[in-house]
Amino acid sequence: MTFADKIIIICIVFVSILSMLTMNVFLYNSMGTEVIIELDGKPYAKYNFNEITSRKFIEIKTEYGYNKVEIDNNRVRIVEASCSDQLCVSSGWIEKNNQMVVCLPNRLVVKIAGGNSDIDGVSY
Repeated sequence: MTFADKIIIICIVFVSILSMLTMNVFLYNSMGTEVIIELDGKPYAKYNFNEITSRKFIEIKTEYGYNKVEIDNNRVRIVEASCSDQLCVSSGWIEKNNQMVVCLPNRLVVKIAGGNSDIDGVSY
């Protein structure tokens, strides 16, 4: 490997890291204004952070399973779930625009939307 090869590799790594940081700033830096809960690909509920003054728990019981969602201080998480792997519970709090927690066995998606970013991962 020549010196020029090493320089090219370093430049590619630098550009890759710089592009990841730029995407993170533009896509996930803004705070969301609302929580959208989807069940089986259809809207289930929508909550505005400005309208919630204290901790709120939402229990979702369906034919697919049980989930308990907590909204508090402009952030949201899944507290309990009936799924076996518990990945949605271990995901923890989300609070920035375009972040989401997914419980595949129970077909539940909890995501944050409404920030000032009009850019998403597909259109960017």
